[in-house]
Amino acid sequence: MKHLNSKRLTYLIYMFSVIVVIFLIFNIIITYLIHSQLGEMASKPGRWPAGSYIYDKEIGFDFAPCISDYIQDSSFYVKSHQMGYRIGENEDAVSFRPGGILSLGCSLTYGDEVDSEETFTQVIADSLEIPAYNYGISSFSYVHALLKAQKLKDEGLLDKLKPKYIILGCWQGLLNRSRTPFPPIASKNVPLTAAYLAKDESGIKINYPLSTRHVFELVTMYRKEGTDLSLRKFVKIFMSVPRFVYIYLKNNRLFQKMRDIKSSNKVSDFDVYDFYFTGIENLFSASQAKIIVLFMPNNAKDQPDEDLFKALAKHPDITFINGLRAVKKYGVSTHDYQGKHPQPAAHRAYALETLSRIK
Repeated sequence: MKHLNSKRLTYLIYMFSVIVVIFLIFNIIITYLIHSQLGEMASKPGRWPAGSYIYDKEIGFDFAPCISDYIQDSSFYVKSHQMGYRIGENEDAVSFRPGGILSLGCSLTYGDEVDSEETFTQVIADSLEIPAYNYGISSFSYVHALLKAQKLKDEGLLDKLKPKYIILGCWQGLLNRSRTPFPPIASKNVPLTAAYLAKDESGIKINYPLSTRHVFELVTMYRKEGTDLSLRKFVKIFMSVPRFVYIYLKNNRLFQKMRDIKSSNKVSDFDVYDFYFTGIENLFSASQAKIIVLFMPNNAKDQPDEDLFKALAKHPDITFINGLRAVKKYGVSTHDYQGKHPQPAAHRAYALETLSRIK
């Protein structure tokens, strides 16, 4: 009996050792694959300063506070206040004044390709002689903007800023972004997911993203430290392999699920707008801030859609600004907004049209 037990123990130890060796070999192989992908990505200069994007467990990703540097081609300056909103290169990143304009949206609102003082948020604020809190984030959707506003409230920042006006940057591309967990900054090498709207028997709801903290940490490390594989990098990736594998498998399953969703279960354009406007009004109802929706065209025929007007009719306290009308009214060339981020002339037109409604 002792002999049998000894043989059984030896067998179990042997099998355990084989499993451990297989696991180590697998982890080492995957570690080198991840290193190769991260190295390839980091070898290409990113547009944004390293560390601009940070992980957020509810939104998926966010723009980091206290960033200060030029964009990769030095065409404009990227700087954020310690509270997270965009500011000019020479502005103080610590001090602030309450009672300004708070804007939410994607890169069109942030002002990609223009300096901070040229954005419609800052032009409006300067004209009214109040501060600007530009919370536009590149690659954001309406869901992200809503969650960003909720986060500002939860952290007590809205109580500090006390904005008088809320401007919601709006354009056609944000509708589809609001229905998918895969943001534009995601790629096959960076398995990122983001919060998105989904529809089931209980109605419209927000689906929150997978945790991708390790991904953001590794990407930032490679961008800051270079592409060489050090012992520190190897250990960090090696320990993260199970999480990476899980994220890849989960993302693939999620991608397939999104493809298989029947049209009856899809969130309509009206659903997106109504959910967003309702959430924003609930967040700012106590502050009595004026809410403004600014529609920004991406071409000369990009009219606001019928579902947007239907949603606005359900929310009569929201002021609507038609950016297409603004660019025509102020003689802005299509070269300043068509198929690209709004240029200074387009931002100024949006600001002037907004000012004409709120002054």
